[in-house]
Amino acid sequence: MTKDVRWLAGLPAPQARYWFGEKESPGSPDAMDSFTFRITGPVDEAALRGALRTVIGRHTALRTLITRQSHRLLTTVVEPDAVGEVLEVRHAAPPEHEQALRAFAHRPFHLDRDLPVRALLVACGTTDDGPSHLVVCVHHVAFDGWSATLFFSQLGAAYRALRHGELPPGDPPSHYERIWRAQSEAETERDRSDLMEWAQDLVGVPDLPLPLSPVPDSPGALGEQLVVLSPRHTGLLEVAARNAATTPNALLLTAWVRALRALTGGRDFAVGLPVSGRTSLASMTAIGCFVSVVPLRFRAPGHVEGDVERDVERDVERDLGQTVAGLAKALRFQFSPLESIVGEAVAHDAHRTPLCQAAFVSQEQTDLTLRLDGAESVYVPRLKPESAFEVTLEVWFATRTTARIKHRVDVLDQRRAARLAGLWRAEVDTVVKVCADSPR
Repeated sequence: MTKDVRWLAGLPAPQARYWFGEKESPGSPDAMDSFTFRITGPVDEAALRGALRTVIGRHTALRTLITRQSHRLLTTVVEPDAVGEVLEVRHAAPPEHEQALRAFAHRPFHLDRDLPVRALLVACGTTDDGPSHLVVCVHHVAFDGWSATLFFSQLGAAYRALRHGELPPGDPPSHYERIWRAQSEAETERDRSDLMEWAQDLVGVPDLPLPLSPVPDSPGALGEQLVVLSPRHTGLLEVAARNAATTPNALLLTAWVRALRALTGGRDFAVGLPVSGRTSLASMTAIGCFVSVVPLRFRAPGHVEGDVERDVERDVERDLGQTVAGLAKALRFQFSPLESIVGEAVAHDAHRTPLCQAAFVSQEQTDLTLRLDGAESVYVPRLKPESAFEVTLEVWFATRTTARIKHRVDVLDQRRAARLAGLWRAEVDTVVKVCADSPR
């Protein structure tokens, strides 16, 4: 296998994955994202339309159409001057406006003729007095979480300039495919060899033993459990991480692995870790789909009778060692050739996500910011109705650390999900105690 594993059917692998996902399941919430803002105050429609076209014009990913020709995917990049209207404006009073927002967000993209971004402004009165809601819907062939911060920052700056009759700021343009190619070509032969050696170690990972409901009422539908760590516990976590010469996130992931093992009895499984996929300076200011999910494999040896307290300490140290080694590889490569791994693996249940049934997500922010000059804009977060992952731990590490366990209801009912939350909370305490007490 060569560096070509970073390309699928002629496209950067992350982009191609979401294209194939859209073809397999049109309108899937896992392949799309919507961002909603509640706006109080007047909205200048002309300035908003112009600002959207300005930002789209800067980034080729937002102007790319994808078509299939035999076994290859071909891209057509629309010229900035040819970008059509992407903003719809409607007037609807509550609660009808919510229905309009939901229908707009769930409408599938036709990626061979639609730009992968569209926006809807729903005014409850008029756009001169508000309140209004703005929803921007994007497809992951062109967008990831990093892109969202860039997009709304640039949108607000362009809106302000156009509203005052000025030229928008000259943010640098980006060419997604060129940046992806430059990143892949920057790898050395040793890098590629090490990547594939790591990938081979992931072949044959068994399914995590989470039984699917025989006839689920809502396949893919999500439930959630919230866990909050007090400031005192967060402080202990920081002390333990320093003592173990690692990060709090490494300890939290280790506890997550141990909780999944305790709930399921699985001794060999993978946990998916989203990584930004941005390894060059040019990628830092580019909108596009760079993100990848890197599966980290966790193995536990058979149980050997011995001193219980020492066994726990040894097991935590082993699990933490696997976590630290996996995180180091994930940060080094920022990519995993999932298709190659799955192609060599034994057959999996068609209803399961290969390798990454479980995920661990470290969130750096809870809110997006869109500054609309002359109005107040507040981000309205929404829980996705579905997920490709069966169970995900999302963590916001702060003074009061907050975690959310999102779980598919056809995999975990509310009772078992609550038990998993309790197990994770208890394993955090165990990992912290071992790391705080162990001399380094």
